[in-house]
Amino acid sequence: MAQQFIFHNCPPEIKERIRQYWMQKQYRIDRLLQSFSPSQRQLRLSVNHQPNGYQVRAVLTLPTGVLVAQSKANFETYQEAIDEVADILTKEIRRHKEQIRHDEFYRRKRQRQKDFATASQFLEQDIRQQNKEFFFALLRPVLRNLQNHARRELIFAQLEGKLAPNEMTVSDLLDEAILRAWEQFDRRPSQQPLEQWIGGLMHEILDELETKEIPALSLEAPIPEDDPRFQVASGWIAENEPFWGNLDPLKLEDVLPQHEVEEPWEALTLAEKERWLFACLSKLPKLQRRAFILYQLEGWEMEEIAMFQHRSLEEVRRDIETAQEFLKNQLKNSLVEK
Repeated sequence: MAQQFIFHNCPPEIKERIRQYWMQKQYRIDRLLQSFSPSQRQLRLSVNHQPNGYQVRAVLTLPTGVLVAQSKANFETYQEAIDEVADILTKEIRRHKEQIRHDEFYRRKRQRQKDFATASQFLEQDIRQQNKEFFFALLRPVLRNLQNHARRELIFAQLEGKLAPNEMTVSDLLDEAILRAWEQFDRRPSQQPLEQWIGGLMHEILDELETKEIPALSLEAPIPEDDPRFQVASGWIAENEPFWGNLDPLKLEDVLPQHEVEEPWEALTLAEKERWLFACLSKLPKLQRRAFILYQLEGWEMEEIAMFQHRSLEEVRRDIETAQEFLKNQLKNSLVEK
């Protein structure tokens, strides 16, 4: 990250101390900015030394906006002023990232709704004309919006012992959901969005599978890198739908966007982090986990989840909050052990 220091009335020997002290704070800032390329970040730190103390201002320029943090009063020491600015900037970065995440969820949700709305009238026509091939050919590309959700649900099914590794691909699950959509299209709830209804069909397919004997997962013991339960193949998607893009990994910032972790977690590889998150989430009751996933990763509103799961809004809200606290506690305990 490019950095610039601007000093006013600061003695030369103090300037270098300020630079060194800020470097101690920078690691925390850099951790929060990992989703931005270093070449896209620029920080200007202005330090003003007056007879009544120090005032510090940080201006962080990102491709998504400009963040400003300033000490609220003049401090006797530059350390106190920098400490306050670092804390304020940290909060601003978190708030900004959450806004970006919210905006992205909203954009993706609007696009999903548009895709399904566009397809819906033609799907109804295919049903009336009993044109199964046309129905499949239209619904398949629209389901790109559900591929990441399908991948996650398949991994959870493998961890629960409902599926053997490699028994079902993402494409297999989507194909089975399309088939059921064809068979049940006329009986779908009239008020339920098509996307949510098909997502429910995927859950229904996986819930009907029988539980198999699998070894229990332990969050304390290292999770083997080659454990096949954490892998799911794409199937026909990879060859026939090149514009769908790659399946997204599960990341901590997706499930706990406001949570800041310590260095031991950052030392793990992306694959290790994902395996730990899947293992941890698999410990939650299924209904609670799905409510949390739909809210945190799919951008559903709590009211939508409550209707989808035939539960009260308060039950859904409580489940989501409980899942968040569970993840935070598991993460804290894991870091303490490391």
